[in-house]
Amino acid sequence: MYLVIGAGLAGLNAALTLQDAGMPVTVIDGSDRAGGRVATDVIDGFVLDRGFQLINLNYPEIKRLAVANELDFRIAPRTVGISSGTQRIAIGDPRQAPLSVFSKKTGALTEKASFIRYLATKPSPDEDVETHLLRCGTGGLYKSVLRPFLQGVFLTEPSQVSAIIGRELIGSFISGKSGIPADGVGVFSQTLANRILDLRLNTQVEEIRGNRVITNQGEFVATKIVLATDLTTAAQLLGANQVAPLIRATTWYHVVENAPENKAELILDAENRGPVVNSIVISKLSERYAPAGQNLISSTTIAHASESEVRRHLALMWGSSTENWRLLAKYEINSALPLFEPGKVLPKSSKFNEMIYLAGDYRSGPSQNGALASGRLAAKELLFDQGL
Repeated sequence: MYLVIGAGLAGLNAALTLQDAGMPVTVIDGSDRAGGRVATDVIDGFVLDRGFQLINLNYPEIKRLAVANELDFRIAPRTVGISSGTQRIAIGDPRQAPLSVFSKKTGALTEKASFIRYLATKPSPDEDVETHLLRCGTGGLYKSVLRPFLQGVFLTEPSQVSAIIGRELIGSFISGKSGIPADGVGVFSQTLANRILDLRLNTQVEEIRGNRVITNQGEFVATKIVLATDLTTAAQLLGANQVAPLIRATTWYHVVENAPENKAELILDAENRGPVVNSIVISKLSERYAPAGQNLISSTTIAHASESEVRRHLALMWGSSTENWRLLAKYEINSALPLFEPGKVLPKSSKFNEMIYLAGDYRSGPSQNGALASGRLAAKELLFDQGL
């Protein structure tokens, strides 16, 4: 029996890869549901994702899984709203916002042309995202649009992130098809989990001894093990040093009767006037996120902030009073993403020792695609080593 520890995206894809090869696979996870960070709660009729996140159906790993037709999927607009002073300017796909190309508030026309050229350039190994974009001549466009947008993608300053990883992720957004399942991102994880033949939840791993895995539900004896937990848990189980920093973020959910916007457009602040990196009326993207007559607003911060600071900033970004907004929930996610710093070299092998193979977004890239790819690659390497 092949044992996969962890039922997040990496573990689910590792298990599906082994299962598709005809191997007997058991997946165990300490949580009460599959999906890891890609999970959803329902509180008072509101659908709350554990951290704001969109799913990109054009990610290679998601396309490989052929899962799109099983999701009631809502496509997000291909524009974002840039809050500048008392104005909001849409920028993005010229087919949806043709005049945004000419707005000087979002950068000069030459800077926008430079961004197109950036997409064809190759960063140096030790370069960070900010340096690469500025080197390509994006200037004011970077300051007013790209930096605030990328803060929400990386959950940290772009100057802290490898330009190689950044270029790959930015390209995926340009060609992407992003959105959410109508009933929350957790539906995506559950759809994958439904394909697993032997999934055991509420099973907490306490120790790994060779091919024996000790849990709160008893002992498992494995042929091989794929360890697909988060980085901190993996380090604890292996007695290893944690080598990659982890990024924290907070998602705030507010309820309002009258939405400040009738579109599901992500709002960014060109002037960096507070702690919020992005905000969206998520119930405009899927009406199922809120009961009838109510609207749900999701906002993200990446630095410590009080609710009063968040409210003040949201009032500026939306150009609307937040006095009557009701805070429904606050999700503090301490291990939201791994940080891929400039110069980071991705591991070439998933093999930790003769028994254990590793999977997780900390190995392949800080995205859903990275997590899924790491699981598939770990399983493929395991099968190859077994001569299968």
